Amino acid sequence: MIQGLNSVFTEEQIIGAKKLYASLTANQRLWMSGYLAGLNGSGSLLEDIPLNGTVQPEVAELTAINLTILYGTHTGNSKILAEQTRDLAKGYGIEVELTSLQEYKVRKLKEETNLLVIVSTHGEGDPPVSAEEFYAYIFGKKAPKSEQLNFAVIGLGDSSYVKFCQTGKDIYQQLSRLGAKPVHEMIELDVDYKDSIADILPNLVAKFVGVKGNGKADVQTSLEPSAVTTDQWVEAEVLEKILLNGTGSAKETYHIELDIEGSGLQYLPGDALEVIAKNSPELVGEVLAKLNIDENSSVTMGDTAMTVKEALISKFELTVVTNPVIKKYAEIAANKKLDELIADDPKLQTYLYGADFLDVISDFPALLDANALVALLRKLPTRLYSISSSYAYNPDEVHITVGAVRYQRNSREHHGVCSGYLADTINIGDMLMVRVKSNVSFKLPTNNNVRIVMVGPGTGIAPFRSFLQERDAVEAEGKNWLFFGDQHFETDFLYQTELLAYRKDGLVDRLDVAFSRDQSQKVYVQDRMLENGEELYNWLNEGAHFYVCGDMKRMAKDVKDTLLQLIKKYGNLSEEQAQAYFKNLKATGRFQEDVY
Repeated sequence: MIQGLNSVFTEEQIIGAKKLYASLTANQRLWMSGYLAGLNGSGSLLEDIPLNGTVQPEVAELTAINLTILYGTHTGNSKILAEQTRDLAKGYGIEVELTSLQEYKVRKLKEETNLLVIVSTHGEGDPPVSAEEFYAYIFGKKAPKSEQLNFAVIGLGDSSYVKFCQTGKDIYQQLSRLGAKPVHEMIELDVDYKDSIADILPNLVAKFVGVKGNGKADVQTSLEPSAVTTDQWVEAEVLEKILLNGTGSAKETYHIELDIEGSGLQYLPGDALEVIAKNSPELVGEVLAKLNIDENSSVTMGDTAMTVKEALISKFELTVVTNPVIKKYAEIAANKKLDELIADDPKLQTYLYGADFLDVISDFPALLDANALVALLRKLPTRLYSISSSYAYNPDEVHITVGAVRYQRNSREHHGVCSGYLADTINIGDMLMVRVKSNVSFKLPTNNNVRIVMVGPGTGIAPFRSFLQERDAVEAEGKNWLFFGDQHFETDFLYQTELLAYRKDGLVDRLDVAFSRDQSQKVYVQDRMLENGEELYNWLNEGAHFYVCGDMKRMAKDVKDTLLQLIKKYGNLSEEQAQAYFKNLKATGRFQEDVY
């Protein structure tokens, strides 16, 4: 057991160590923990230094030689985290097998002794596509008793969703029901998880080698700096900003082009662009006025002091109120009506839908000073937009397609933080901080001769514009079929000129459109699929890949149901056979979705 800090280090060394550790980025902390583990045969020597809260309570102890790490991901975050954990574990002398949940042979579960599952939650509590088979297996009749298994689960999610980290929670609870023993409590990571993993991961890995927070492990190797993934933010100038909707449209969709020449930024079709946004100064001003807080009041962010107005504009979430935030606020407000609302979860979720922080403090007033306010709020997450251009077609630019979110509540206009920022604040010549977010689950076929079917109504057209530009640039011979839909032909046919030109030139072999409000009976993309069902099924039988992008709650579900219906009808298959056909499409990467 390592002795207390004061008995090992001088006061000057302790102060210096604290200053060094506090100054490190999350990736640097993560690397330092692994490095010290490999160098000294122990866990992080700095774990006794209080930084971001207390060490997680111990659940179980064991000695591990082998560890299987499984990851299920939609955007790639779980994979990156799994790789970082693997490299830390190697620093402790653990033999690690790292596998995607999609590639994992589920029958091996009964043979595992030490297992770490890192999984994101997709949409409203659903597992990502890559985790569906494993998820169904452990909840099915064939799931093995697992008394021999020691396990931990890391869930990734977004606390603005009701079912935050639900897939991870489900897997944690089900493995426990099967008899497996947790070595750590369920770990739930929000969108700002990179701020905390430098403290969480070393402690978690230590559990698998049977050490307490400051114990020793038999360490054989060190973590190399190259093992830590770094994210590259670049400043990009806005070259073009075009409103795509015509006069009279109920929608407001912008095409935005950014200059990345010389930035080193590269991307593939299907990837997303991550954008740093800022809150509206008007909204910030209203919040501070409602709370009677001077906008020039000083607050501290880490080692940096700034005014509360600056902090609210650039650092904290205001346009979305999450469950953790309103519950923390309720503790301060001591408001009986708010307490009753929180006690009734269905009513709470109804209230929170579309509410911003100004709504909360207006409906349930409380006294807050500047520091209490910033301590309460969630950090402002970045926003992701599907890239709507091809790097091969135009390597000096990256394009995004942004639908401005606007709605009325409490007799005032509300807006999405990033879409409002891009629509109302950013203009040609301004600079944006951006980086590429790889989407490993939404990619063109590697064989350029393969046919593709794309279903992308509204802003769901974005990645398919990228797909078509890419196939044009590489002179792919595979046929392309696009289904596009929106409200009105005259005002909402996004990228109409380009798409019609592609059809005329032969790049787009089929273009089927559905404008829902141009006739008395609404028509959607799934209706166009039904009209062309037999040919669509023939394309699938000839090896076509099927893609869908757009609204998750209704459109994507309806498209999948329609596709199953077509497979069953034109394949002359039973319900079970059609489900197996569709499952094979997903398993082989021939059905892919990017939904939100």
